[in-house]
Parts: sequence; C-alpha cells; structure tokens
Amino acid sequence: MTPTASNQILAEGKTKVLRPGEQPEEVRVTFKDAATAFNGEKFQEIPGKGTLNARISAILFELLNQQGIPTCFVGKGASENELIYRNLAMIPLEVVIRNFAYGSVVKRFKFEEGMAFKKPLIEFFYKSDDAGDPQLTDEMIDELSILPAEANLDAIKLLAFQVNEVFLNYFKAINVRCADFKLEVGLDKSGNLMLGDELSPDNFRFRDADTGQVMDKDAFRFDLADLTESYQELLRRLEGHPGVPDTSGLSNAYMASIRVQSRKNILNPESKTILNALHTMGYASVQELRAGKEFSLKLTASSLIEAEKQIKTIGEDILSNPVIEDYSYILRLA
Repeated sequence: MTPTASNQILAEGKTKVLRPGEQPEEVRVTFKDAATAFNGEKFQEIPGKGTLNARISAILFELLNQQGIPTCFVGKGASENELIYRNLAMIPLEVVIRNFAYGSVVKRFKFEEGMAFKKPLIEFFYKSDDAGDPQLTDEMIDELSILPAEANLDAIKLLAFQVNEVFLNYFKAINVRCADFKLEVGLDKSGNLMLGDELSPDNFRFRDADTGQVMDKDAFRFDLADLTESYQELLRRLEGHPGVPDTSGLSNAYMASIRVQSRKNILNPESKTILNALHTMGYASVQELRAGKEFSLKLTASSLIEAEKQIKTIGEDILSNPVIEDYSYILRLA
C-alpha cells in the first residue's frame, strides 16, 4: 500500500526519521531510541532516549532562536520524540567547536585531557560514513565543492562561534562544562544559512563543572555511566533554568575585517582609471579590475551577535555605497 504523505519516510538515519510536515516547507523529525558509537560499530536500543534527545534539542534550539540565531526549529511535534523543522538543503559538513580538550583532539595532538583552549577551536569534517568522516581543510572544502554557491565558509564559522558563545554563557549558569560539540548547517528555500540536525548530548560533550560527571554520549561510548541517567540529569538542569544569563553588561573584544568592492559588472571611475593605466603600461592581459578598500576594526560588544549587528551597520551605512559597491566581512574574537 502506498504510504500516506504524513507517514511517508523522506529520509532515515541512525538516530532520526524525517517525514513530511503539515506545511510544504516543514518536516517532522522523529528521534529514535538508538544509541550508536564508532560509526555504528556499537549499537543499542535504549527506551526513552529519543524523547530525551527531542526535549533537550527543543530547549537548546529555542534558546538560540530567542538570541536571533537562525535555526531549523519550528516547534514540538505530536509526540514527545517528535519535533517540527524547516526543510533545509543540508550541507555535508560537520562543524566541530572545541572549548576543552577531550576525545580525538587529545589523541591527535597530545593535549592534556580537560585543559581549556586559549580560544575556541573550530574543525571541519566531511559528513560521509563511507569515507570515515575525514577532517577537511578550508582548501579541501573548496576543492570538493562541498558548499553551494549561496553559502560561504566564513559565514559558517561565524554562526558556529555565535552558537558557542551563547552556549558557554548558558551552560556555565547551570554548572555544566560545554567541552565540545558538532553542528550541521543547511540552506532554506531562500538560500538562508541555518542551523540544522539536532542539539542533543549525542553531539556534545557535557561535564559537571565541579565533579566531571558525564552528561553526554561518552556515557554509552566508553561505558562510563548509564546513558539514560546522564541525559536525564542534563535535562533536569535545562528545565530548571529560566534562560540565557543577561550578558548586556559584558564587554568582549572582537576583530573585524571589512572588504568593500565595486559591484561586479559596474566599472566605477576609480576602477576604470586604474584599468586604463594598466593597459597603457602594457598590461593588456588584465581584463577586469574591481577597485576596493579593506578595513580592520577592533571593537567591543556584549556578544558576537551584537558585534555582527554593529559591523553590518558600519558596512552598509558608512563604509560602502550600496548603489555601486558590495561589502563582506570576517568577524572573530580578538
């Protein structure tokens, strides 16, 4: 029998099932009770795990939505283990943020386990079980054409660091060390970059800030603790906390590079003058030239989100002429 639209499976992975939503641009995501580790080599059905992951993901997605970070999350579904997402075209890229040294980074670089990094580290991995999720450099991402034309790596990095900043403040308030986590991103139908996948202990490393108690999939991965009890303890803390701590009084330093260039196919007077001069000097091989300016700024703000708002205003209203120029920026911790 042909499945109805509501029960038709659009995609199924190790821990989630996607089905059509009630709205054309939405999907229903069912979280399974499967626990996996080491690319599926270790597997166990744990009753209630899917519900725990759905509830934790819903809290953390809503937290980010409230901070203005774009995510796929629309709301809770009809059952406790179901969430409603915007339908995204996912990018096969795993974005890993590391605040403390745990897991593979300790083996690869001999860091002392649990040490805090000077600044958050970011790593990229190709999302491919067949290839073993290999690590990628920026150049390899470009060579493999992993990113669609509408996306760029700098925007993905900024989004990941913004998410991390929110989480560091939030989890500190509930006495949890957010050691590291994996994000996945995609594009909506308008080409907007958004956070997708899930925000559960399956994709994070959480430790109690005082005791080191495990509250993530390491409990199952290395048989360190009971997975259900570990996830329940994290959920208890999340549900008992009202929201993101007020960071408006904080003053963090950020560095920004803003590049302003004449729009493609618009030859402004400066570009035309320089191009003509090059041709006169014998450089006829130069076919196109776009004059531009680059600015380096150091600024203070309460968060990366607020810093980005400042940079956008500066770029649009002060540094560029929107009629003939485009601008781009890179923003990071100072």
